[in-house]
Amino acid sequence: MLKLMSLEMRKVNFGRYINSSMAACFAVTGFLFFMLYVDRDLYTASSTDFFFLVDSITRMVFIVFSGVLISRLVIEEYNDKTITLMFTYPISRKKLISSKLLIIICFTFFSILLSRIFATVVLTMLDNSLNFIEGDITFQMIIEHFRNTILYDFSASGISLFPLFLGMLKKSVRTTIITSIIIAAFFGASNEDLSIGSFIVIPLTLTIIGVVASYFSIRNIEHKDVF
Repeated sequence: MLKLMSLEMRKVNFGRYINSSMAACFAVTGFLFFMLYVDRDLYTASSTDFFFLVDSITRMVFIVFSGVLISRLVIEEYNDKTITLMFTYPISRKKLISSKLLIIICFTFFSILLSRIFATVVLTMLDNSLNFIEGDITFQMIIEHFRNTILYDFSASGISLFPLFLGMLKKSVRTTIITSIIIAAFFGASNEDLSIGSFIVIPLTLTIIGVVASYFSIRNIEHKDVF
């Protein structure tokens, strides 16, 4: 499986997606700084607000990003019929598609995690000089927060698979991306200091739904022609 993932990443020139992910990371950090700094006179975010904003916005951005990846790595290959060539290889079709999905899950998970770390560290350093967050954010607080929330990053990467189900039904890039936007908005929907993703049962349930939906998307792939 690792060999298939490596070959797939080389085939699609995956470096460009890594560069796009880095650009998104910088954009998210800049957006968060703008939000927190501009409104500091009207409302100074607490450390809880700060962590919530970083977590929610980062996960929302990369859930949508994963929808783009699903479109490029799976849906577009069906539409362009380029996946037909892959299916001539003496390898299970399910294994080929599964390698693509594993790439998407791993990429989404690490993108969310590393972007959260980057945004948190950069904004904390800026706060030391500009004071736009109420109270001090210590290194110990950051470590504790990430230890308690890393499961949500994994959940977000699982949830990101759900758009594959509707995308495969219609073989539509637009449907895939719109679905990922809706899921991102749902996952990051907030009510004061709480979010839907704040309750562990919900993200885990949605992760299971995403995995099950992706399974149903490819379960009959061995017996279906590419149209």
